[in-house]
Amino acid sequence: MRRRRNKHIPIKVETAAADNEISGVDSLQFDFDSVLVATDNFSDVKKLGQGGFGAVYKGQLPNGEEIAVKRLSQGSSQGDLEFKTEVQLVAKLQHRNLVRLLGFCLQGQERLLIYEFVPNASLDHFIFGNVSV
Repeated sequence: MRRRRNKHIPIKVETAAADNEISGVDSLQFDFDSVLVATDNFSDVKKLGQGGFGAVYKGQLPNGEEIAVKRLSQGSSQGDLEFKTEVQLVAKLQHRNLVRLLGFCLQGQERLLIYEFVPNASLDHFIFGNVSV
């Protein structure tokens, strides 16, 4: 058997290119007022759950698309630039077993992550589809 040698390719990070990519993340930014309307002002009726980083709410956009909004705890020490950079990285991740990040919202102390809504069902249904055993 032959072994393949991994070629080491140095990664260049140019400041101007990185700045352009971070500013490009603004296209994923949602308007805070539209998120408030979608979630009925973060109504308890729309609350799906509570996690260590904040609560998750179900919402519906004006076009009818259902979303899940994670409202991050306001005690977070993460800054706006770090938040946007993290959003950019997560938005680029696409895998059939991951919920897709649609965007984010920054308004004052509010930091929101907007995901596609996945209805509550067995995980194997989403991974493998409807498979009869």
